[in-house]
Amino acid sequence: MELERKHEGAQTTGGGRPRSPRIHQAILKSAADLVLESGFRAISMDDIAARAKVGRMTIYRRWCNKAAIIMDAFVARVDPGTLFVPARTYTESIRLQMRSMAKVFRGKDGALIRALLAEAQFDPRLAAELRDRWTMPRRKMAIAYFQQGIKDGFLRPDVDPDAMIDILYAPLYYRLQMGTGPLSDAYVDEIFDHAMKGFRKS
Repeated sequence: MELERKHEGAQTTGGGRPRSPRIHQAILKSAADLVLESGFRAISMDDIAARAKVGRMTIYRRWCNKAAIIMDAFVARVDPGTLFVPARTYTESIRLQMRSMAKVFRGKDGALIRALLAEAQFDPRLAAELRDRWTMPRRKMAIAYFQQGIKDGFLRPDVDPDAMIDILYAPLYYRLQMGTGPLSDAYVDEIFDHAMKGFRKS
């Protein structure tokens, strides 16, 4: 428990959460690494504590189950790099965001989300965490972005943002899960170009 002892006395806040960013990051990294190495089902909260070199109560004070900690680890790794960013045009920012998603999916983090999506079919707690921490926040973000595009006249006024999300992003998740082809920039551009013919205001 070397890492934990170095921060003894500054370990938790009044609510019982780890105060040290170093400990927090060590726990999240350990959780993600273990899932990639052994799979979600094979690991336990105690395994994560052992890999992070912290006491088991440090884990349990902050997270109620391994699904919660692994989703924290996943969101911390992936979310910041896949948000909408300013671009030359409004629609180009959507293309770039889709490319960012595909780039993540091509790498180690793609293997992580593939494992989480698969295990969520059998673990209700993980399914809830995945929906609440990843799917719905990102969906709300995209809906707001597309609604603004409609308001500003970049998208057709009759566009359904929910349908637009499904049309643009479902193919990426399909290829991630099924392995039917590469998640290349060229593939992303093809989806984007076909879809935007229907969504873009003339």
